Amino acid sequence: MIKKIELTPEQYKNLLRLVYLGHWMSNSHRDDPIVELDNVENLIYSFAKDFGCDEMVDCDNKFNRFYPSFELESEMDTYIQEYDDYTFWDELAWHLADRDFEKKFDPAQTLVMTTDEILREKDAIVDKYYSEFDTNGVDNLILKKE
Repeated sequence: MIKKIELTPEQYKNLLRLVYLGHWMSNSHRDDPIVELDNVENLIYSFAKDFGCDEMVDCDNKFNRFYPSFELESEMDTYIQEYDDYTFWDELAWHLADRDFEKKFDPAQTLVMTTDEILREKDAIVDKYYSEFDTNGVDNLILKKE
């Protein structure tokens, strides 16, 4: 069953941005991209000319494939960098909190803790790392061999 959606040019432009970001999130780290997502991306990009968004999409006529233009990639790079920056610090804080939590509590202790108690403990540790990273970035991080 095929459905039809109606979009204004501005809505379509925003859809292009979302498709770019979604495709980037799901495929940029893969050697073999997810074909189904490539196909949806190509379909959405194929309407760029109809919506007056030629500058956002390039076409490879030989393969009948559409790709984000340099302009679209450059525009979306800001969002990707913000996401990467946030994710880096958030993941680092949570990984360190998990490590510190496991050092502080042995498995027997965690078995009697509620999920809320565990989250409260980890949140407190994470908050300390967030504060440290906000103040000093990675300046105070040191790797040591045990």
